[in-house]
Amino acid sequence: MLKPPRGHKEAARDVFTSSVSLLANTLAAIAAFLLTGPAYRHSISPIRDFAASQYGSGIADLTTLVWGLVIAVAVFAFARASLATAITLGGFAIAARLFV
Repeated sequence: MLKPPRGHKEAARDVFTSSVSLLANTLAAIAAFLLTGPAYRHSISPIRDFAASQYGSGIADLTTLVWGLVIAVAVFAFARASLATAITLGGFAIAARLFV
């Protein structure tokens, strides 16, 4: 089924939304690349110690792998949410200055 034609405002909003999403994803990937290593290095020791004390020393290698994935995903998700919010608010601030 064909979609009804959209107005100019809705098309512009879609372009803005997709651009914000692309920019936020790109910057979040860069942030994850730069911040995952330090965050992992500073947090792995207590996590491994906890896992070994609670579940035995055999689980330490699996914990190391899983914790690395958890840190990478968490850093990416936090960076993406923060950046998308900041970019959107910045766009609204610019639009308010230009059109008000």
